[in-house]
Amino acid sequence: MMNILIIEDERSSADRLRRLIEGFGPEYKIAASVESNAEARAFFQAGHPQVDLILSDIQLGDGLSFDALREAPASIPVIFTTAFDHYAVQAFKFNSIDYLLKPVDEQELRDALERVKESQEEISPSTTDAIAQLLESVKSQSIRYRERFLIPSRADEYLVVPASDVSHISIQDGVVRLYTQKGETHLLALTLDQAEKELDPQRFMRVNRQFIVGAASVEKLSNWFLGKMRVHLKGYPDTEIIVSKEKATSVKRWLDF
Repeated sequence: MMNILIIEDERSSADRLRRLIEGFGPEYKIAASVESNAEARAFFQAGHPQVDLILSDIQLGDGLSFDALREAPASIPVIFTTAFDHYAVQAFKFNSIDYLLKPVDEQELRDALERVKESQEEISPSTTDAIAQLLESVKSQSIRYRERFLIPSRADEYLVVPASDVSHISIQDGVVRLYTQKGETHLLALTLDQAEKELDPQRFMRVNRQFIVGAASVEKLSNWFLGKMRVHLKGYPDTEIIVSKEKATSVKRWLDF
């Protein structure tokens, strides 16, 4: 039996993780689900029943979860779930720590749990030590994000488009286009994945498979069918951007910070 602690402040994401894990069979059990660093610290300090694995979001409402996780017993492995890829890449560098990008894929979650089971008998570095190193890395590392785009205009000219002027970036039929707040459109010689990694996640977010949007360009959000949400952009009233039910809470939190 593997007892799992979920640390996740999005109720829909926590409920989905619970459903997926319980669907994997009786060998997995949810020991508890907490929503904040404060609740996680209280859980560890109260000496609750044995936990064999922690599934934790990185960015919680009261800060990054790394700090609270340093109080977890050193032997408990951690799998991070995150919508912010730059955190995930850093987390993956440390032994005993795995990560899954949101929205969490069912098969990827199953595979991650299997890896934990297979590694339980191996001697591995202290998870607490790894998290301490990760927290220090996040605090000390200066991450540089893209500030501008150099875009070919004519045979002998290039346009410089500041990142602050970008409304959104989209992909359609394999072609990536950049749209400015002034209504201009440019072909972009990057994949959407590359653009996502190079842009500041506080200012830009990949809201679905087709769109990266700038926070400064969002005019409003509206409810959509089946719990989904639509993002409305300033100057682009006909651009339909639909966010999944699972991602909607992350988008709201991103825009409300």
